Amino acid sequence: MMIRSAFIVIVLFLAGCAGQRVPEGGPVDSVPPEIVSVYPPPGTVNFTGNSILIEFSEYVDRRSAEEALFFSPGIRDREMDWSGTELEISFNEPLRQNTTYVITIGTDVRDIRASNRMARSFTLSFSTGATIDKGAILGSVTDAKPDGVMILAYRLNGIDPDTLRPQVTPPDYLTQTGTNGAFALTNMAPGSYRSFAVRDEYRNLLYDPETDAAGTTTDVTLTESDTLRTGIRFIIAKEDTTPPRISQVQATDRYHVNVQFSEPLDSSSVSLRSFRITDTLFQTVLPVRQFFLRSEDYRNYTLVTDSQRVDERYVASVTGVNDLTGLPINSSANALQFTAVSLYDSVPPALLAVSVSDPKRKFFPTDLPILYFSDALQWSAADSFVTIVRLKDSSAVPAAVTLRTASTLLVRPAAPLKAGEQYSLSARMKWIRDLAGNSAKDTVLTARWTVEDPESYGSLEGTFTGYEGKAVIEAENVTVRTNPPVRTRTAAGGKFVFTQLPEGKYAVKAFHDANGNQQHDAGTVHPYKRGERFTFYSDTVRVRARWPVDGITFAAP
Repeated sequence: MMIRSAFIVIVLFLAGCAGQRVPEGGPVDSVPPEIVSVYPPPGTVNFTGNSILIEFSEYVDRRSAEEALFFSPGIRDREMDWSGTELEISFNEPLRQNTTYVITIGTDVRDIRASNRMARSFTLSFSTGATIDKGAILGSVTDAKPDGVMILAYRLNGIDPDTLRPQVTPPDYLTQTGTNGAFALTNMAPGSYRSFAVRDEYRNLLYDPETDAAGTTTDVTLTESDTLRTGIRFIIAKEDTTPPRISQVQATDRYHVNVQFSEPLDSSSVSLRSFRITDTLFQTVLPVRQFFLRSEDYRNYTLVTDSQRVDERYVASVTGVNDLTGLPINSSANALQFTAVSLYDSVPPALLAVSVSDPKRKFFPTDLPILYFSDALQWSAADSFVTIVRLKDSSAVPAAVTLRTASTLLVRPAAPLKAGEQYSLSARMKWIRDLAGNSAKDTVLTARWTVEDPESYGSLEGTFTGYEGKAVIEAENVTVRTNPPVRTRTAAGGKFVFTQLPEGKYAVKAFHDANGNQQHDAGTVHPYKRGERFTFYSDTVRVRARWPVDGITFAAP
């Protein structure tokens, strides 16, 4: 009996030691894990040990914790040993003498029960010498998802900054943003530093172009007497380093050539002079009479040419165009061959869309309807082509029609339409002809829409001082984030105004539009170009219908 009892005790003891498990049951766990103790204590000097100990407040996913450990300077030869909620890290290489070490546990650490992430990163610093470095850089990352962004800092002393390549060089110091985007680089030695914010997708502590979103800011200098820099702010974005190229060219008939690009182009850089077609045999130029967009993504263009010789091989080339980030077309991929076809242009132009029928758009009294066609048009105004009728009383609204682009027409009512009223637009298609003389079918197409009442919207105005006359003000509706931000340039005296804003709370930002593209540029990592400076108004602004908001005054820091 005694032997049987002893056997049961041993079995139960072994079963209890077989593995660590999270207690089951209980309420939903929403509490993030934390660091409750470390060894050596933060700020330890003259450290001579060969391991450190970290204790978490609860059971955490081991892989997430080990991947969230960062060492400055780097310690490559190390071992991890777990015991419950404790992690011991042993160093198999001697630590440097008289050196401050910074070990960061990032916010990617998750608990086991509910996969809650740490709310903020934790930093342990100790020194193998008699003193510990006191320098610090504090700041934040502004982004839709600001947590988990790596902050990589490089000491510039003794190096040519132009040779710094974060794509291949590990940082001297690093940390990770918390849930609110805040970060703190601490225990840094005196010196000049260049820092980058990088969403490190591969978790390799390097910057991978076109994969990692990144941002740059101004270089900072820390000294023995001036050890702190605060208010360092980043905005991150993926850098486009690939110039646009022609991806496809195809003749659809004797007079039309479709040209497709690898990415959308900046429409302001595209003109009739951008395109050139020559035959491959005699190098004679085939005149391009007109061009137009085939879609709204600005990747596809159609050229209207003189008659092509059947089965002749031609080369279509493009020069002087840029993508949306300003990169010029790749000079080694800006031309492609195509073969002319025997088909005549016998397809009549078709109405593809009417702007007032777009359910995603709001139309105000001063907005003008646009008609989009499938081909370039020959156009002379025709009184009976378009009719606008106010549905309330069936009264006709006189309107003039003008050519907006080669394939779009603009309808301009003689007087602004009335707010809150419903209107219909009828287009008699028999008046439409393309450049080859093909007439559209004699049909009448109709679109209906409601004109928005500006009184149902709000306005916001104020003054911003700074950025040498190159300030752009951006207002983003943080209540309804599906609405894209609206932007405007400051006028004389730094004045700005936004009208026809939907109700909601708005974050107001000013940035230095150095290159004039009216977009905030996050900067480039290599070659280095600092991100455009920016600042936010101190609080969100509530916009209400029929309630102008003014007096928004702020300045560059």
